[in-house]
Amino acid sequence: MMPPEAGTVIGGRYRIVKLLGQGGYAGTYLADDLQENRRVALKLPNLSELGDPAVYERFKRELSIGKILQHPDLFVAIDSSEGNPPYLVFHYIENESLAAVLEKGKLFSPQQTVEMTANLLDALEYCHRKGVCHRDIKPENLMIGSDGHLKVIDFGIAMMSNSPRVTWRGFSGLVGTPEYMSPEQIKGERGNEQSDIYAVGCLLYHMIAGHPPYCGDNPMTVMYQHLTAQPKPLTEICPNIHPGIWAVICRAMRRRKNERYSSAAEMAKDLRNLDKADMAYTHMPDPPMVAVAQSKHLNRILWAVIGTIVAAAVVFCAVLYFMHR
Repeated sequence: MMPPEAGTVIGGRYRIVKLLGQGGYAGTYLADDLQENRRVALKLPNLSELGDPAVYERFKRELSIGKILQHPDLFVAIDSSEGNPPYLVFHYIENESLAAVLEKGKLFSPQQTVEMTANLLDALEYCHRKGVCHRDIKPENLMIGSDGHLKVIDFGIAMMSNSPRVTWRGFSGLVGTPEYMSPEQIKGERGNEQSDIYAVGCLLYHMIAGHPPYCGDNPMTVMYQHLTAQPKPLTEICPNIHPGIWAVICRAMRRRKNERYSSAAEMAKDLRNLDKADMAYTHMPDPPMVAVAQSKHLNRILWAVIGTIVAAAVVFCAVLYFMHR
């Protein structure tokens, strides 16, 4: 199926306006809802990818999540179809993403950042109580609402309680974004509520410092830092910041998930009561999860995996080309 052109009507109701973005397995389009006279975001999975049972399972999972989550700060599917073509429909947010704002160099005040993050944690606590973990909290997946709240979008790799583990041929076993991935996700685990908390710790750091806690020239370098390094203390970057903020980040970003906050609600409570945050976490040792001496060996393995994936992709494209000819 070719990407739909502007003016194409999907499902007898949604008229395509333009492409908003192309993701891992689907394209998202701005569309007019002809029944409700409103703008919506229409997500159309790539039909060739839906032939992979794992991709279809992810599509159905995102569809199911839209049916169980109802929260003003969570933008999940409000309509869907498994017909031809299958699609998911979301509210359209005209405001900018947090990523777009940060890329412009705008920094939020510590007080504003703490308030926005605490509200985000309230929304994630709701998700977690409903048995849903987002697993990809990052600025690109957060929109700034007119009420000043961060709105969570894109539950494409979210996980539901008791859902089967799926592997998509378009992904490696790693799920997430390097700058915000928890150590357990980097090691290949599925990720859970504590993984979301770790990502929020990275996000809080980014919003105040202007950059993520770990940066590098390539994803492998960034992921390795999550396993072995310590971020520069936020109190050195912003000397006048409340030390409780740094204490909250340190606890949220502990490498071993059982040492982090036990819930998003607990982290939000500390953010709203910074004077009561446990300062011990700011100087508590956080041992590496990979021996530093293994770094070169680990990088060789990771790059070998990437090389294999790229080579397979090239061969696959070549086969498709000659079959088409």
